[in-house]
Amino acid sequence: MWLRSTASSARECARTLPQRHGGPIVLALLAAVVALGFGLRMHEAIDPPKNPGAGSIVAYQGNDSLAYQQLAAALYEDGRYGTPQMKSPTDWSPGAPLFYAGVYFLTGGVDAERARIAVALIGAAMLLIVYLLGRRLGGPLVGTAAALGVAIYPAFLDSTGQMLSEPLAAFTLSAAVLSFLWASDDGRTPWAWLLPGALLGATALTRPEYLPFVALFALIALVRVGRRRSWRLGIGSAALLTGAFCAVLAPWTVRNFVVLDRFVPVSTGGGKALFVATYLPGNGRQLQVKRALIRRFSGKRDVTDREVAATQMKDLLDRVARKYPHLRRDAALARIGRENFRKYVRERPGAYTKMVLTKMWNVWRRGSGPTMRASGWIVFHYAILALAVAGLALLAWRRRWEGILLGLLIVGITLLGGLLLAVPRRNVPLMPLVLTLAATGASWLALAAGSWIAERRGARTRPSAVRASPGA
Repeated sequence: MWLRSTASSARECARTLPQRHGGPIVLALLAAVVALGFGLRMHEAIDPPKNPGAGSIVAYQGNDSLAYQQLAAALYEDGRYGTPQMKSPTDWSPGAPLFYAGVYFLTGGVDAERARIAVALIGAAMLLIVYLLGRRLGGPLVGTAAALGVAIYPAFLDSTGQMLSEPLAAFTLSAAVLSFLWASDDGRTPWAWLLPGALLGATALTRPEYLPFVALFALIALVRVGRRRSWRLGIGSAALLTGAFCAVLAPWTVRNFVVLDRFVPVSTGGGKALFVATYLPGNGRQLQVKRALIRRFSGKRDVTDREVAATQMKDLLDRVARKYPHLRRDAALARIGRENFRKYVRERPGAYTKMVLTKMWNVWRRGSGPTMRASGWIVFHYAILALAVAGLALLAWRRRWEGILLGLLIVGITLLGGLLLAVPRRNVPLMPLVLTLAATGASWLALAAGSWIAERRGARTRPSAVRASPGA
């Protein structure tokens, strides 16, 4: 009986699928978009660029990509997180290495190409998530347009050709937002909040800067459910979301406590990030701090790009940390970072504020990856940002609560970029949401322009009709 009912429901769902998604033409367009996006990603996965950082004084994301490959291989071969050559393997968040090691276990061996193909599959699945998110905000055509933007956006293609964490975080964050909106629908059981909590936990396990956002998600869930249903259910929903988030992180946090003998939710390396972010002589930027430290320790006024590329940041930070030899390196750098913050805020508040604002802009000044450095793609990136602002403003004007969630996520990561490390890579997990907002904004502008043109044409024809009426 149950099987018959399930089969009947499935047939009915399939029969009404075109009607619910804008008709067969829209579904065909969506299928073409997914095929295009998957094909582009497969090309990058099978034939990755040999030197994606060519022309730059530092290898583009190469250190992280190599580290993730080594960590994943070590997990598969030895069951250990790190290699003998790595002094602080926990500096790298575990989400990506665990995913790639899982691919190795499933496919029976270490193979970077198979790992990249898995990322391409994740990217194709993300297109469907973006479509559903855009459909929710503006209808099937908006969803299809958003999916098309994500399908061709170069940052996602570039990162598919390397073993990085950003493509995975983009997928889990998009899925977390969509499932959050789904869980908030009327009639959902409170247990539905487990899904967005778990997906946000997976995002934080991959990109630790999303750790604080569990408080934001839980607060919005509490208010949303509390106002629409009951505050008791609101508190329960927030608790379930937070519990699922913590459950995803708990095994790794326990592992860190056993191995490191201290509480580390996801990764170490926060001290390094804090020092670099607060070092005003280097404008709080990784490469500029590196150059400033070379000047400081070598006494040279002019440091060439070749010297910067040949110098290891780790060695420079080791020398900085010697100020407090009794502390672990990361703890020493964190202490010096806090000292920098107090010093520069007190002695040079204007310069420090300018640095923070500049770093916030740096998060969005261009897309991530070598392709996005080209002037044409930079213009495209700015157009996307402008349309996304219009889309967010539209949601706010219509008092759509979805705009609160999306806006606070984007603003929150931007603020974190200003206070901590700010690189265009930070915008990659957010770009599916930004492109969805851009499609929403573009749709609204197109409809507004169409209405304006129709009104203008109507205004021109009405006087002619009035003049012709007396002779009728």
